[in-house]
Amino acid sequence: MVSPIRLVFVPWGADSFGDDLWLFENGLILVIETMIDALEPRGSNVYADLYDQLSGQTIRTAPVRPLGEPQLEVLGTRAPKGTNAIVDGVFTVERAGDGSLRRIEAALRLVLLPSLRVETPDAFVYDQFSSASGAILPITSSESFHALALAMARVLLGELGAALPSGLTPAGLMLTSHWEAFLHFIKAKRLARTAEEKIGYYRQAVALAPDFFWAQFNLGQMLKQQDDFVSARRAFLAASHGAGDDPAIQSDALFELGLCSIHLGDTKTARAFWDDALSHAPQNPNLLVNIAGTYEQEEDWLHAIDLHEHALAISPGHHKALVSLARLRTMTGQVGAAIPLYHRALAIEPNDPLREAILGGCYLSTGDAENARLHLSRAAQLDPPREAPIAPGEPTSPGDYARTELAKLGEP
Repeated sequence: MVSPIRLVFVPWGADSFGDDLWLFENGLILVIETMIDALEPRGSNVYADLYDQLSGQTIRTAPVRPLGEPQLEVLGTRAPKGTNAIVDGVFTVERAGDGSLRRIEAALRLVLLPSLRVETPDAFVYDQFSSASGAILPITSSESFHALALAMARVLLGELGAALPSGLTPAGLMLTSHWEAFLHFIKAKRLARTAEEKIGYYRQAVALAPDFFWAQFNLGQMLKQQDDFVSARRAFLAASHGAGDDPAIQSDALFELGLCSIHLGDTKTARAFWDDALSHAPQNPNLLVNIAGTYEQEEDWLHAIDLHEHALAISPGHHKALVSLARLRTMTGQVGAAIPLYHRALAIEPNDPLREAILGGCYLSTGDAENARLHLSRAAQLDPPREAPIAPGEPTSPGDYARTELAKLGEP
């Protein structure tokens, strides 16, 4: 089975600074991230704005030097498990007499994990800047900018022994060709700090480009977080219209439409949306697991179990499906069926004190004290006692639960 590509992007070093360069950098990273998301199996990205943590600098008030070796080692230890590489780079900037951008040399740098080996592919040059006045980041066309990101993504993945799908285009990634709308999108994703600011930028983006899928979809997500499910459903419906024939993102939009409908008390419509989502992506394990979760919330255990089993038939190593199905088996009194599922989950994420504690509890309920001790001890080791006392109402930690049960078994 091919493993998904997992990357951590960090801000790039540069010999210049300004809002124009900041937008250029973040726009470039956003397009590359979207391409990584399009891989099969789907890749994953994290954007880590770590300059504040590592050097106290920001990329919008002063030039920032590229990260040094000690900083890279720190990032390597902080990177999520399974990360293939940390991605940063260096911009060498040439400006015109009026301060506007004239030419940027963009040099990628990949820090491969866990070895911390650094790869520095050949730099790319972008000089397609327009002389138009009044724009923060004037370029000749969004197509030229997206082409730069596409070329850099291909080189990046080539260093990791992977490749983008043939025929992949920015249009196929649902990225708008409306440059001003795309700038609003960048601001919403990277600049805005509050939900209100983000929603405002997304609204400006979709006003200029109503078929901009990702702006509509992200707007829907932000409105959903604000419990404005009527407006969120409207945004997700627009996203669905903008998704075209792409089954993956169409199913994502339809799933969200179903969730909004549930919150609005319209269960019948929600089921219709979810059935439609599954018709677009019947072999998408993430979709199956997400829909199973909604059935679980409604205590429709049998339907939830069926969907999780379907997801595992497609993707046997799907961790969320494994632990969710194990939990449902336990809840429905099928502890014997839950135990091997927890073992499979722990084979994927072995340092998980919660699953170790639950597995120990499962063995306790079957009368298998030996295996109960084994897994409870492992949970206690992974989750040591806290120094501060437990506050009233605070949930018991996996380690505390394990130590309590071990004491009942006569363990010191």
